[in-house]
Amino acid sequence: MHEAARAQYEPLTRTYLDTAGYGLPTASTVDAVKSAVDRWREGSADWARDWDSAGDRCRAQAAPLFGAPAAEIALLPAVSVGAGVVLSVVRGEVLVPDDEFASILLPALAHEGARVRRVPFARLAEEVRPETALVATSHVRSNDGRVQDLAAVAHAARSVGAQVLVDATHSAGILPVDADGLGLDFVLAAAYKHLLCPRGVAFLRIARRHWEDVPALAASWRSAGEPYSHYYGPTLGDLAGNAARYDVSLAWHAWVGAEPALAYLSSVPAAQRRDWCVGLADRLAKLLGVPATGSSILAVEVDRPEQAHAGLRAARVTVSGKSSLIRLSFHLYNDTADAERAAEVLAPFVNAERSLG
Repeated sequence: MHEAARAQYEPLTRTYLDTAGYGLPTASTVDAVKSAVDRWREGSADWARDWDSAGDRCRAQAAPLFGAPAAEIALLPAVSVGAGVVLSVVRGEVLVPDDEFASILLPALAHEGARVRRVPFARLAEEVRPETALVATSHVRSNDGRVQDLAAVAHAARSVGAQVLVDATHSAGILPVDADGLGLDFVLAAAYKHLLCPRGVAFLRIARRHWEDVPALAASWRSAGEPYSHYYGPTLGDLAGNAARYDVSLAWHAWVGAEPALAYLSSVPAAQRRDWCVGLADRLAKLLGVPATGSSILAVEVDRPEQAHAGLRAARVTVSGKSSLIRLSFHLYNDTADAERAAEVLAPFVNAERSLG
């Protein structure tokens, strides 16, 4: 376990290698949610001061994880909500990887103004063409951990005047996401995985240049410049002058728990987070004789999958996957012993020739 994690995580009773499924909460997150629920039960909370305001503090905490100003961060409940808003204005070709995650792909397919073209993940940048209006991709693929070359994708998109939408759910908090530096138009992330927040917390980075072009289709009372003063009879002029105009009414207790989670991540230098988590995945790849992915996620193909899963359960190793592809993902609460334990169980079953890199 990373040194910074020890104060926030008791020794785990199992080897948990499924952060790509959901991240484990810090002790401070658990305490914050418990306290909020207690106040709820008592009826003693001031919802605006004690709960809702946590969202704005999370906005500032999340901004460095996306490489963007806090003013360009919107607060959402899920990735699909942001994808739907962004795609609502797209007219023309939307270029996506073949097996892109449903929360990005389905809003594109459902939008009548978009023509979706699917290409191999590794060839995304080279498949951009003059008629491409938007390139949409995961930064890190959740199914196998491979990393998209965002610099190449952004460069190719700019060369034809296309926009870029990135799902950073499986990279933010682990790998650097330089939205501003790369000129990424839109960056989305669900925070209940590698950002260690409760489910119901997500972020959208929407570049300032798009605020007038992308309508706030999911706007609510919280999208106002003064949200606690504009419950009734607002006009469009009351919308916030920054990306808060895209905020969705918050699931309070999730955001109360998100605030200490993001503070915890921010307390660990970005390079340390990356080196620790990616380093553990790399170590497991080496032990199993399969290619590393460059992310904190590794997927391996196994022979005799039923026996492999039974062996993992017996060893109290938690992973994802129900068939021959087993996905393992690491975070700060893991250590080399976890990688070695997983390797010991999986080594007799791994099919290195079929495993993805």
